Amino acid sequence: MRRRHFSQNRPGFTLLEVMIATVIVGMLTFALHRFIATTLKALNLTTEISEERQEVDALTRVVQAQLNDLPVTGQGVLVGKANRFNNLSSDEMTWLCRAGQGVMTGAAPGEYRVTLTVQPTQDDKKVLELGLRREVATAESKTEIDFFTRGSGTAKYNWLPLIRPVAELEIRYWDPRTRSMINQWNDLNSRPTIVQLKLRKHPDEPPYEVILPVPSARLQPQQQQ
Repeated sequence: MRRRHFSQNRPGFTLLEVMIATVIVGMLTFALHRFIATTLKALNLTTEISEERQEVDALTRVVQAQLNDLPVTGQGVLVGKANRFNNLSSDEMTWLCRAGQGVMTGAAPGEYRVTLTVQPTQDDKKVLELGLRREVATAESKTEIDFFTRGSGTAKYNWLPLIRPVAELEIRYWDPRTRSMINQWNDLNSRPTIVQLKLRKHPDEPPYEVILPVPSARLQPQQQQ
């Protein structure tokens, strides 16, 4: 029985084909890398925006709860002052409250003044943070004062940081008498019907804006009549 031998020619890849294949693989790898990098960047940006939105939402809930709890009567219950820092708005709003969200405790005695404002951080004076400055309005005992003393200095207040960093805080108040927004509120016998907050975390970014009603402002005229 004869065996048949078949000769098969198996030529290898030429240098040009190898180079073309290498270029194609490199282009695919580069495109895949760009796609993954862009996707990860978009995910990081979305996460940052979501976290910032959550911070602003939490701040909104705290401030709105304080505005809801403002007493109908009383002097100096809500005041606001316009400031500037680094040529940007650095406003502050102060209200009178008892133990609760503004003081961040349910057992503190007496009345307290809580100020929403921005100030430089302790570790870097060039970085601003937004927070609550809490101080005793009527100190009945030295224990209350010591509780609200920050560090070893003489300032009798406690600082609670909320959002960091912050570039600008703008607060506007709706005055029903003039039917306009004003940049400060210094009327001790009345209060605005609406408070507008604009928070900018970075100078080159659009601000977060919220409008908060002041329920006691609508009840005040009925109380005075």
